[in-house]
Amino acid sequence: MKLEDEIKQTRFESGGQKAVINVIFTANWINSQFRNIFKTYDLTLQQYNVLRILRGKYPKSANPGEIKEVMLDKNPDLTRLCDRMCNLGLITRTVDKDNRRKMNITITQKGLDTLEQAAPELDKLEKELVNISESEANLLSDLLDKLRG
Repeated sequence: MKLEDEIKQTRFESGGQKAVINVIFTANWINSQFRNIFKTYDLTLQQYNVLRILRGKYPKSANPGEIKEVMLDKNPDLTRLCDRMCNLGLITRTVDKDNRRKMNITITQKGLDTLEQAAPELDKLEKELVNISESEANLLSDLLDKLRG
C-alpha cells in the first residue's frame, strides 16, 4: 500500500520529506511485525538483538561495550536489559578475572534454544516482508546507507 494511503496524507513539502517519513513509517511497521513474533518468546527487539550478537561470539563472551557498539538500537539501558535477560536465564554475567571492573556476558543454552525456536518464524516473516527482488533489495540497502551518509 502506498504511504499516502497508509497515513492519509497526499502532500509533502518535498520528495526528501516523503522519503524520510516513509522510512520511519516502514521501520515502525517492520518492527511491529517482528514484535509479534518476539512476544511469543517473551523477548523484546533489544533482547533479541543482544542474543543475536552473543550467539555470534559464542562460546566466547562479550563485554557491554562490545555489545553496545554493534547493537541496532544504541539507546537501551544495557545494564537493565542484561539484568532482565539474566533473570530469564538467557544470558550469564561474570566478572572478568583479569579486570574486576569488566563484566563478561555469555549467551546460555536457553538463549541459544530460544533463537533456534524463533528462527523458522523469523525466516518466514523476512520472506513475506521482503517482496522485492535481490537486486532491488541491494539497491534499497545501498540507498539507506547513502541516506545515513
